[in-house]
Amino acid sequence: MRSIAAAARLLTRVAAAFLLAMVAINVLDVGLRSTINAPIFGTYEIVELMLSAVAFLAIPEAFLRNEHVTIELIDQIVSKRVVAVLKIFGMGATLVFMALLTYHMVPSLVDNIRNNDVSTLFSGLSVFLGLGV
Repeated sequence: MRSIAAAARLLTRVAAAFLLAMVAINVLDVGLRSTINAPIFGTYEIVELMLSAVAFLAIPEAFLRNEHVTIELIDQIVSKRVVAVLKIFGMGATLVFMALLTYHMVPSLVDNIRNNDVSTLFSGLSVFLGLGV
């Protein structure tokens, strides 16, 4: 359990670094755009990808610490045993949801790989670097 907690903590620190990078990229882009009219190419896509990373990398530690958003409306009026059953049901529903999400994402990923599809960010970076796509 200790190694899982350490891995979750590392992911949270990576998420924090991405959040800091998002702020820095936006500030730099706005500054360059307004001063010398030279915006950073692909800022929107970079920030979009980092935002997804921040959200998903921070989830494991929030769940391990039981600090995710909960609504304790029923907890006040039912017994602790019912609350425990509801928490187990919630974890099961989360597991089923994550399994279904993964199941439906894999075919799209395989299609993207087969068709050599890339995001706007990666195609823009490759053109910027002279690699072509």
